Amino acid sequence: MAERALDIFALLSQIDKKNYQIWDSLTEAQQKEFSPLIVMRWMSGTSDPFQIIMLNEVVNPYVFELNKELLLKLLGVCSNGKQKRYSWVNLKTVGKKQKTAVELIEQYYEMTTREALDVLPMFSSEELMELAEELGLQKDELKNFKKELG
Repeated sequence: MAERALDIFALLSQIDKKNYQIWDSLTEAQQKEFSPLIVMRWMSGTSDPFQIIMLNEVVNPYVFELNKELLLKLLGVCSNGKQKRYSWVNLKTVGKKQKTAVELIEQYYEMTTREALDVLPMFSSEELMELAEELGLQKDELKNFKKELG
């Protein structure tokens, strides 16, 4: 496997530090290799709902329209300034079993269905059950939802 010019984890660390001048410190090869979409996907691999919402509102609509330097700064805006551990978010299809979970996320975080689908893999079953309880699902609904989650 060929070695990469840009270390994604070092870049994420600088984004979390809100280093808005990072673009100028990248080599030409690193700038060419920088992919805002890939970095945005990595940054979505956090349990910080604020960051996920910010990514969806501030970066996602413009990821293919704005220049890379500006997008890198916008990615920094989406971070809360605290160092995080990220995991890659696999986009998976949502079956009937996950329909209720998506609806709960939509309602609780006031998201669109697409946004809720994007963040669904980041929620544990326990977190989804907490959302259900906070949104006032009744005992029988909670019991059915728990079965859906498996």
